Amino acid sequence: MKTNYYGDTNIGNVRPKNEDNFVLKEIWGGSHLIAVCVDGVGGNGGGDVAANLACKCITDYFNDLNIQTDCLESLISAVRFANNTICSEHYIPYLSQMSCVLTAAILNLENGQMGVCHVGDTRLYMLKDCVLTKVTSDHSIVGPLEESGQITEGEAMVHPSRNIITRSIGKEMLYDGSEFIQRHTLHLEPCTLLLCSDGLYDMVHSSQMKRILQEPIPADERVEKLIDAALEAGGKDNVTVIVIDLMK
Repeated sequence: MKTNYYGDTNIGNVRPKNEDNFVLKEIWGGSHLIAVCVDGVGGNGGGDVAANLACKCITDYFNDLNIQTDCLESLISAVRFANNTICSEHYIPYLSQMSCVLTAAILNLENGQMGVCHVGDTRLYMLKDCVLTKVTSDHSIVGPLEESGQITEGEAMVHPSRNIITRSIGKEMLYDGSEFIQRHTLHLEPCTLLLCSDGLYDMVHSSQMKRILQEPIPADERVEKLIDAALEAGGKDNVTVIVIDLMK
């Protein structure tokens, strides 16, 4: 499959530092693409360190790995490696509670298969046939309420508990992770993928995200328009956006 992709991150209008990070790179001679959106958990200290470590660990894991037939299992192992590396740094006093949330995808550009790993409240969306679908489910207090229809998207965006997560990378050592790490396997037809942190979807309604994603402009311009929309709406958090177009 042909692809066009771009990612960027912004500190926002309020936060003193950016605790988001991302990875977006081709691997294994350009046959695969990895995309990772990471959001450091604030409040406990070291969120930025955890996000940076997660990105480094996943990148290093795939740099050291020969091509594998089961890409999803490789991605799960990479996320587990990141989790355990973050945990191993908890002996440092100011990093003792650090953690992060992430959504990671590996795309086989030759056959259209995609594996996804997810922990926390970053998100993966898919735009196909003019329909924007949220692929991942939030590990948070508010996420299940919105997903079950108990509250609307608009109510979720302003809910007082919207930033309380129930699962994160770096809370405890993982030796299996089969239940802890949410995973998906998808076969992709031509579509557009969006990975983002809550700094986007807490500020920008999905209907506006869809309109921007559908604009006939390059991926980098759509990424910047999405970030600008979050900033114009208040920019209360760091915001990270990755857009991937897949074409035949």
